Amino acid sequence: MKLERPIERFDEIYQIYKESFPDIEQRTMEGQKKVVENPMYRVRVEEEDGRILAFVGYWELNNSFFIEHLATTGKCRNKGYGKKLVKECLEEAQSMGKPVFLEIEPIADNDSMTGRRARFYRRLGFCLNDFPYEQLPLKEGDKPCRLCIMSYGLQVSAQEFEPYKEEIYHIVYGK
Repeated sequence: MKLERPIERFDEIYQIYKESFPDIEQRTMEGQKKVVENPMYRVRVEEEDGRILAFVGYWELNNSFFIEHLATTGKCRNKGYGKKLVKECLEEAQSMGKPVFLEIEPIADNDSMTGRRARFYRRLGFCLNDFPYEQLPLKEGDKPCRLCIMSYGLQVSAQEFEPYKEEIYHIVYGK
């Protein structure tokens, strides 16, 4: 379900966000509130008995969709909620004819979750691109974070991604 006013459920969403992402990939509470209030930011949720179990936070940018966050509560992982939410987001993007991108951590031999995440998105039709990419700092004191870009449907080159990257850096990261 797409939330028309995600700020009204901010506390629930923020709790899942805090539990799901490493500090380097998190904004402050105030910073994330500003994101949720941005008219280009969208949130879809899966809920049960009025409680949010999972959410996807994404940006409907001028030229693309950018999936920034996908998270579920700890006890609800591996139940298909994330898959359902991403598919809804993809359908929305496809109806507008926009490409979809997301960031993931580089796959590391010493961290099996990085490989699992990549396989999850590959099963949904995303391709891992092989050019360098950095997530810009999300809060004061953070440094850029090396990540990888995945694109839906087909791989893109660094040159093809550049205009999308500029828009992501400008709107999502405010740079």
